[in-house]
Amino acid sequence: MTAGGQLTERLDLLPWGRFHTVVMGALSLGWALDAFETTIIGSILGQISKVWKLSATQGSALVSSWVLGIFVGAIVFGHYSDRTGRKKMFIFTLVWYAAFSVITAFSWSFSTLLAFRFLAALGVGGEYSAVTAAMVEFIPQKHRGKASALILAAASVGSILSSGFAAYFLNHFPADVGWRLGFGAGAVLAVAGVWVRYAIPESPRWLAAHGRIAEADQIVRAVEDSLRAARASVILVSPDPQPGAASTNEPGSQPHSFWGGVRELLSRYLARLTLACALNFAQSSVIYGMMATLSLIILPTVKVAPERMPAFYFVGNCAALGGGLLAALLIDTLGRKGTVLLGYTMTTLGVLYLCLANTHLTVAAGYSVVMFSVVWATNAAYVVTSEILPVRNRATGLGLAVAAGRIGAFGAPLLLSLIYEHSHRPGLALLALAVLSLPGPAAALVWCFKGTEGSNRSLEEIAREVV
Repeated sequence: MTAGGQLTERLDLLPWGRFHTVVMGALSLGWALDAFETTIIGSILGQISKVWKLSATQGSALVSSWVLGIFVGAIVFGHYSDRTGRKKMFIFTLVWYAAFSVITAFSWSFSTLLAFRFLAALGVGGEYSAVTAAMVEFIPQKHRGKASALILAAASVGSILSSGFAAYFLNHFPADVGWRLGFGAGAVLAVAGVWVRYAIPESPRWLAAHGRIAEADQIVRAVEDSLRAARASVILVSPDPQPGAASTNEPGSQPHSFWGGVRELLSRYLARLTLACALNFAQSSVIYGMMATLSLIILPTVKVAPERMPAFYFVGNCAALGGGLLAALLIDTLGRKGTVLLGYTMTTLGVLYLCLANTHLTVAAGYSVVMFSVVWATNAAYVVTSEILPVRNRATGLGLAVAAGRIGAFGAPLLLSLIYEHSHRPGLALLALAVLSLPGPAAALVWCFKGTEGSNRSLEEIAREVV
């Protein structure tokens, strides 16, 4: 066994300790803040549209500009996460989007709001790639599925906070001030996320894959020593390599270009990359389609005032938290394949149910079912796609999958708004959304028969079993 192989085996066999709790907490906090920033627009979009007299298409364009930024950021920062390391990117991207969120709060026109939201989204796209790549690389094999799903479930906590903050700001401040405070609140909270993330060392798996065995060994030894001594302070910062420590690259471990990584993924991991893209497309279409249509089409149709809209998002986000927790429960007991298939199937059925909703109560119920199911599906899918891609190109592959998803997220709000503006039938727009969700259950069904099950297996073993 190579030195790198011995290191990853030691990581996989570690008992759960305070180090893993620190890593899990730091990544969860960042993921929650990402969700806060992503979903705040849904709660305040109705108010922005009212103040600036935006059409449904303009409101959808605001969502789509965010999606386009995530598309670009996921690809660019995902590649650099594979080249320069996980830690650098998940700190840099958090600082980036926090800064532009503050600037967004001072937007003076619709065009500047579009531009600043796009720039903030670049950082969030990078977060998606870096955080999802890092989370599976730190967690012991026995706990990887459940712990990763719980990290992802923190997104629902961020969404709940965003709707709570939005409700307070919209109801206690002037119309053109409340929505600005919503953007600013997310940026202030992100400062805590940056501080906590300094507690996480670089991924030993990433270091080993790039031939930096001595540095990776130091981190693993520090974790092992801390577990034996029951002391967390040893591993709260990434140790510097000892003077003269070896840093030779193993064969094939030299960093490569972005296109070199893409070619390797397409040639050796095409089926896995296709699965990741299809699952991300389906869930992103539903989440962003709902984000736009709920506040711009569905709630106005059933006569809900803009200042009351955050309450619906709050209820839906609470349901989403339940879906995320269910995914964490099922991912190791039912298995990856069954959890993903059930989640995506329930998502499609939930959207179809919402097509029939025509009262405050039935809309709230239908939206809750959709959010419960899509977050269940999304969190399980992120665990699966993070596991099945190789460490060398994991963040690049995840970035491509996020980018593919943002094609659906970009198009869904615009498509649904156009359908509604031409038909004035919310049910028809939601039927189109159900169609956009179908690649999810279809790809999950194929993977159930032909894919690999990642439960209780090492990442390196999963990567070798190419399908």
